[in-house]
Amino acid sequence: MRIIVKKFGGSSVAGTDQMRNIAIRLNQEMEPDCRYVIVVSAMGDTTDKLTQMAQELSKKPCKRELDMLLTAGERISMSLLSIALQEHGIGSISFTGSQSGIITDSHHGNARIIDVTAFRIREELVSHKVVIVAGFQGVSREKEVTTLGRGGSDTSAVALAAYLNAEKCEIFTDVDGIYSADPRIVKSSVKLTEIDYETVLEMAYGGAKVIHPRAIEFAKKYDIPLEIKSSFTFNPGTFIIKETLLMKEKMVTSLSQKTDLYRFVIEGDALKLLNAINKANIEIFDFSINENLILIVEKEYYDDTLASLKSYQVSEVCEVQSISIIGHRVINDIGFLMQLIKDVKSAKTEIKDVKKNAVGITLIIASSEVDELLNKLHKNYIN
Repeated sequence: MRIIVKKFGGSSVAGTDQMRNIAIRLNQEMEPDCRYVIVVSAMGDTTDKLTQMAQELSKKPCKRELDMLLTAGERISMSLLSIALQEHGIGSISFTGSQSGIITDSHHGNARIIDVTAFRIREELVSHKVVIVAGFQGVSREKEVTTLGRGGSDTSAVALAAYLNAEKCEIFTDVDGIYSADPRIVKSSVKLTEIDYETVLEMAYGGAKVIHPRAIEFAKKYDIPLEIKSSFTFNPGTFIIKETLLMKEKMVTSLSQKTDLYRFVIEGDALKLLNAINKANIEIFDFSINENLILIVEKEYYDDTLASLKSYQVSEVCEVQSISIIGHRVINDIGFLMQLIKDVKSAKTEIKDVKKNAVGITLIIASSEVDELLNKLHKNYIN
C-alpha cells in the first residue's frame, strides 16, 4: 500500500478558505492506488493567542495545563479540514495525537516521541479514508497529554511517515522551498532544488525555521524522503534526500542565523551544572567546557536556566546571536576559517566562540546587527 504523508503548517490552514483549497487540490491530485495521511498545525496564530490568554491569568502557567490548552488548536484544524474534505466527496476521519498512537516522554511543553503505535490509522487507510492527524501533540505512558515544542507538527508528520513506511513526506508551508539564506534578509539568496539530511539538519539547528531539527533526525534515521513546498502554489519545492553530490561539491551551501540567544559563563563543577540543567528539561543550544562552563540557551529557556543556576556562580550573562556557515568542505579548511574570521572582524563584529559542526562552522557573536553581515558573507561565499 503506497502511503504519502502531507503536513500543513499554521499559515496553510489559517482559515476555511485555505482548508477548502487543500480539499480541492487533494481531490484533483489523489491517486487511486495511494493512501494519504494529513498532519495539521493550529490555525494561523492560534497557539500564540492561547498562550497569551494563559499568561493573562498566570505569569508562569502550569505546563501540564498549558499542554491541555494548546492541543486544542490542532484539534480545531483537524476537524475543520476533515469537514472540508467530506464536503468535496473525500472520505476522511480526524485523530488527535493520542488517538494516532504518538507516544512521548513525560516532559510537558517539549516532549520527545518515544514510540508510534498508529494501528487505528492503518485500519482507516485500508478502508480508503484520508486520515487527518493533529500535529504537535501526543500522550505519555502515564496517559498525560503532551506537546512536542515548537515545530512539533513537522516531527509528528515524519514520525508517522517512518512508522507507516511512507513513500515520502511533504511539508507544506508559506515558502516554496529551502533557500541558501533567509530570503527576507538576504535578497540574493537562491532556492535549493535538493539538499541532504546533514546539511539541512545543520541549517535547522542554526536557526532556519523551514523545518524542525527533530523531524530531520527522524527522516535521516529512517531514510524518509522529504519535500518542502508551498501550500499556495503546490509547485515543486526542495527535496531533502540521503545524499546529493551538489552539496558536497560546494564550499558553502547555505547560511543560517539564530537570534535571541543568551550566553552564560558559570563557575563550578561542570557535571553538576549540566545535571541541574538536565533536570530542568532545558534545551541547550550549545555549550563548551574550559575553566568554566559556557552555556548558550534560547530566550524561552532564560528564566528556567537562571532558576536552575541559583546555587552557582554565574560570572557573565549576555545576549548573543549565531551565524552558521554550512558546507561539507569548510570544516577542514584552515584557510577558509582564517578568511571567514577576517571578514567577520572587518564588519566590527565581536566573536565570542567559534564552533566546528558536522557540516560547517558556527560563530557566536555579540553584535545585534547581523543582517549586513549575512549579506556580506552570502555575497563572498555563495553568490
